[in-house]
Order: sequence, then structure tokens, then C-alpha cells
Amino acid sequence: MAESKPPVSTRRGDDGTTTLLGSGRLRKDDLRIAVLGEVDEASSFLGLARAEAGEGELGDVILDTQRLLYRIMGDVAMPKEPNTVGEDDLRRVEERLEEWRSRTELPREFVVPGESRLGALLDVARSVVRRAERTLVAAGYVEAHPQAVRAVNRLSDLLYILARAADGRSTPSRG
Repeated sequence: MAESKPPVSTRRGDDGTTTLLGSGRLRKDDLRIAVLGEVDEASSFLGLARAEAGEGELGDVILDTQRLLYRIMGDVAMPKEPNTVGEDDLRRVEERLEEWRSRTELPREFVVPGESRLGALLDVARSVVRRAERTLVAAGYVEAHPQAVRAVNRLSDLLYILARAADGRSTPSRG
């Protein structure tokens, strides 16, 4: 018997709506859908950055960031469920931010992305994360999921630092 493959296209979205976990059908221009798309876009750019970074510490940090973004998407998709992003996530991002900041020289002038391919990919991801943050705020998630909003804010800072490190401004890890 031939194995049945799930359809890629259901055609249910042809009317301008989509299904969101626990929320039924929503218009595709709903702010929650916009947030999910923006976070997914950021994760996709981080995937490119991770492929460019290869194996190692930076690639591991990028992968961990992608995993956090997917958990943030879960919080946005299911607003009535308990938050999965919490203080531990925020603390972890802040610790990484400080660790990478301590060993990365920050430029004193405005940064024009493109010093390195990896740095540029991280800068694109950072700008998409900033856009997602603005949409999270517009959608009212500051009250519903404050830790997710705070984590997204810190992630954009972390991505800035990682981009500068990728541009060759960091010193080797101390650990």
C-alpha cells in the first residue's frame, strides 16, 4: 500500500483566513498572524546565519535563539494558555548578552551592515526581531506575555552584539 502524504495546500486560506491554534479561523491580517510571520521570518534568517556560522559556539547560540523564538510563537498562538517563555529565558538571554558584550568591541560609529556575510545575516534577523517586537506591542502582548516581549527586546540586542562578533570584533571565548 502506498504511503499517504499530507497535503501541502489545503486551500482553506484562499478566503483570506487561517487557522490559529485554539483561536479558530483568523483573518490573515490579524496582528497575531503578523507577529507569528515576523518571528518565523527572523528564525529563517537566523537559519541562514547558522548555516553560515557552521558548528561551534556562535552556531549554538543562534540555534538556541531560534528555539526560543519558536516558544515565543507558541505563546502568541495560544494566548489563553500559560506562558512558556519565562524569567529563566530572559535571564539566559541577558547572560548571553553580557557574555558576548564583554568580549566584543562595539563600534563608536553608526554600523552599516555588510562587513561580513554572517554579520549581515544577523543584522537582518535583528531588524526583523525589532519589527516583531513592535507588532507584539501593537497586538497588546505587553500585558498578556510580558516575558516574551522582554525576551524579544533583549534578543535584538543580542543579535546586534553577535553581528559585531561575526564581523571580527570579538575575542575568543574564555571558557
